Amino acid sequence: MKMKIMKNGKFTSKAKGHNSDVDLTIRLSDGRIEDVDINVEGESSSRNDAVVAQLSKQIIEKQSDNLDAVTGATETSNAVRRALTNCLSQAQGSDSISKKKSLKDGVYEETVPSYSLIAPMTGRVTIKDNTIKDIEIISEKDSQGSPWFKRAQSKLIPRLLESQSLDTDAITGASASSGAIKAIIEKAINDAGGNSDQWHTPVAKKDNTVVKKGYDVIVVGLGGSGILSYCSAADNGARVFGIEAAGGIGGNSISTSGPMVVNSKIQSKKYNDGQDNINEKDLYDTWIDYVKTDKKADVIKKAIEEDGPALDYYMKKFGFSFDGAAFGMSAGYYPSFVRPDWDKEWTIYSADNNHWYSESEPDHLPTFQNALDKAKMMNPANDYQLELKATEFIKDNENKVIGVRAKSYDGTKYEVYGKAIVLASGGFIGNKEMMRQVYGHTCHVFGSTVAQGDGIKMGQSAGGTTYALGTLPMIHISQVPNIIRDASLTPDQKAILSALATTSDAKKLDETGQILESKDESGTDDAKITVGIAYAPGFKYFNAYTKADLDKIKTSGLSDEMASVIIILLDQGGKLPASGVPVKDLDKILDEAIKHGDAWKGTPAKLAKDLKMDEEKLTKALGDSEEEYYLFEADSYAYATCGGLDVDVNMNVLRKDGTPIENVFAVGQDSEGVENRSGQAYTPWGGQAQAWTFVSGKIAGENAAKVK
Repeated sequence: MKMKIMKNGKFTSKAKGHNSDVDLTIRLSDGRIEDVDINVEGESSSRNDAVVAQLSKQIIEKQSDNLDAVTGATETSNAVRRALTNCLSQAQGSDSISKKKSLKDGVYEETVPSYSLIAPMTGRVTIKDNTIKDIEIISEKDSQGSPWFKRAQSKLIPRLLESQSLDTDAITGASASSGAIKAIIEKAINDAGGNSDQWHTPVAKKDNTVVKKGYDVIVVGLGGSGILSYCSAADNGARVFGIEAAGGIGGNSISTSGPMVVNSKIQSKKYNDGQDNINEKDLYDTWIDYVKTDKKADVIKKAIEEDGPALDYYMKKFGFSFDGAAFGMSAGYYPSFVRPDWDKEWTIYSADNNHWYSESEPDHLPTFQNALDKAKMMNPANDYQLELKATEFIKDNENKVIGVRAKSYDGTKYEVYGKAIVLASGGFIGNKEMMRQVYGHTCHVFGSTVAQGDGIKMGQSAGGTTYALGTLPMIHISQVPNIIRDASLTPDQKAILSALATTSDAKKLDETGQILESKDESGTDDAKITVGIAYAPGFKYFNAYTKADLDKIKTSGLSDEMASVIIILLDQGGKLPASGVPVKDLDKILDEAIKHGDAWKGTPAKLAKDLKMDEEKLTKALGDSEEEYYLFEADSYAYATCGGLDVDVNMNVLRKDGTPIENVFAVGQDSEGVENRSGQAYTPWGGQAQAWTFVSGKIAGENAAKVK
């Protein structure tokens, strides 16, 4: 929009971004935009800071809404642009919403980046009579990494066809795939001669309330621990209702390999000649030594003693199945992290229909779905609902919890009443504000972004307290902060970029610009740790290079250390050249790294300004105030948090004075802090977190079913 006669004053608008509303305020003086305030905090993009900085600068310089999108944050950038258009229209005294441009009938094939790191998504959009008649996805790799694409495809496409609006909400839990589907439609509209901005129209929401009564147990969250709680409660005669915010069940449990196993009779008979696979006293002593306190010794003892029986229970009752990879079949592939002699304490899920998402991720979603369906059939009253987000407890006049309020994706409000509530919302990895409060930092989410800390906050609202809330998140991966999903680099070039950012033989700096002190990457000083599982401090670091360093790589190749870098799970499918092979296209890699916000170039003064570092410290660390340096960022990617509500051996949430809240329980990541140590990595032996889903779920379900 060109600048016309403008009214002075403040003008505010909002527009729907990737998964939230983006807010923008401008202040005009003498017909010019003088100040800009952009709020994109609700967006999940790692480039939020870049969006605010770059677009604010463009708005002031261009004095128009002709903005260039920030690379890697297109949806958020476009939302800012649309909000700006509306603000300028207000200042001109006009309406920014105009009649939609006519579209040319046809079938439009479009390709866009999506969730997959190795291939884009391609779709065909049929347009007729200025209406989107059909949306067909003809090529995608998203489904090779998780089940979430199919959920987006089955739920979002019908809603888009019905609403004819690009502001149709993304499917919770599948925002990347949802965003790609909408991007395909945007491109099709523009190619058909339209203006996709005009298709971002409000979608009507319902305003009714549904009341459900008569339940014994309400389970908040249907990830692994929630489903297992639901099953246990139903099997113990309870009428159960499950609430899940995402568009599908399973949470992080459907993307993990398997649980720790402690003397499962079924597993031991099948894979270990009937012998116990681990000494329980040895495990207990190691555990207590690791957490440095016996404050929760009773819970830890329970977690060990009930591990095998819990796995056996769910195998017998609900059809769960595990293979014996950690019982010696491939012990080298499934390390124990802390005790090399524990080569039989981690078992893995059987892959349903022999389907694997990767060589380490068996597809076991059908197992969880079948278990939930079986539990649902145990009582005609049993039910569960997806895309329903729990918001708060319902309490009686005596402040006792008697139910849960929730809100559906379509706006419908729910009041669900029950005798006992199990909190299984998956921790708080997806809540940026809570992450900053607890750790002082956020990290990238490689697990469920639905985990917003709702269960923990609900438990606190009932008087519950937390335990080891600051246990470090499940950080298994270090990678560049902005993974390049487009074709600007080949997979092999992307691999070189990742190696430059994460190799251990470069000069490392912390977030302030100082040399990163040598520290065990597990986040603990325990000398027995053999495999790093969390990156500290600050969850990120920078590898620094001089121009001479990079010129040497161009002519003489990567170092031995750099050429052997492995990025698990987020490797983008590329291969590194052997050490000593010249990297002639390094300049191209550097340019794209800088463009995407993965690397920075400049003198210490410029770098300190760009990265908000201490200039004096950075100059001292790099060595020369006049020289130009290159900094490559390596960030942490996490599945989930571990610290949560304090619970006793019955999984009852505890008050600060140690007394239990008799009808409120917490499981999985909502309570796993009881097994850990604040400020340190979560217990570093294979599958412990997933084992807690089985143990806590079984115990909570049993005890919740007993509440009168």
